[in-house]
Amino acid sequence: MQELNTNKNFINFVYFPKEHVEVLKKAAELALKSEKKRKYQINFIMVSDEEIKKLNIKYRKVRRITDVISFLIILENFAGDIYISKNRTQKQAKRYGNSWRQELAYLVIHGALHLCGYSDYDVENKSKMFAKQDKIFQCLSSQV
Repeated sequence: MQELNTNKNFINFVYFPKEHVEVLKKAAELALKSEKKRKYQINFIMVSDEEIKKLNIKYRKVRRITDVISFLIILENFAGDIYISKNRTQKQAKRYGNSWRQELAYLVIHGALHLCGYSDYDVENKSKMFAKQDKIFQCLSSQV
C-alpha cells in the first residue's frame, strides 16, 4: 500500500488485473467528483471471499460474505481502504449478465460512495445510493 502523503491525491489498486485498473480508476474518480471530493487517498484491495467475510465479522459483526466493504480511515484527508471480493464479483457478473470489468467498476463506484457516507442498510438510503451509482456508471458505460 502507498504511504499517506497529505499533499497528493491517489487511488491505488492492489491485486486487481492490470488491464482493468485504468477504467476502475476513472470509475472511482467519477464517484469522488460527484461528491465534490477534491482531496483523497484511497486503496482498493481485492481479497478472497474468506478474507472479506473475516472483515465483515470483525468490523460489522455480520457473519456473511459481502462484495465490498469500505473503511474511512482519516476524515480530514479523505483517506480510506475499500476491499472488494474477487470471488463474489465474478459470481455477480455472471448472475447480472455483466463482464467482470463492468461488475468491478460498479463495485468501485459503490465502495467509493460508501466511503462518502452513503448507506444501503435500509430501503430509503439504498434507493438513493443505487440511483446515484447507476447514474455514475452510465457516465462510464461506453468505457467498460
